[in-house]
Amino acid sequence: MRFYAAGHVLINRRGKYLVTRRSSVASYMPLKWDLPGGKILPGETVEEAIRREVKEETQLTIRIGQVIHVYSNIDQVPKRQTFQIVYLAEYISGKVILNPTEHTSYRWLRYEEIAGLDAIAFLKDLVDSYKPPSIL
Repeated sequence: MRFYAAGHVLINRRGKYLVTRRSSVASYMPLKWDLPGGKILPGETVEEAIRREVKEETQLTIRIGQVIHVYSNIDQVPKRQTFQIVYLAEYISGKVILNPTEHTSYRWLRYEEIAGLDAIAFLKDLVDSYKPPSIL
């Protein structure tokens, strides 16, 4: 069985949040909307993995804040078990430049708009359970 642990971020830039659409050639969940982040490598902290993945996927510099969501999925056991942790983050600098083998498009959306996307499971779960302080 594969155990998949990942860190992701909900990046806030002036009240809008970055979502990225997975490439059609992605091995997992192609064409689903996602948040920047990815697999935690051996020896990395969650925060180090997030900074590395955000830079690789978007070229952005961010400030990582608090944990806002934890997602665990055992629906694919015994093939795969997934554990994902999502942090809130602030945009610091950079222009989004995507790696087309991973993501093909992006949007900065109001939080309420994310619910309407064809999103990856952990993002749907996040939207169902978390509301940023600005929209409470």
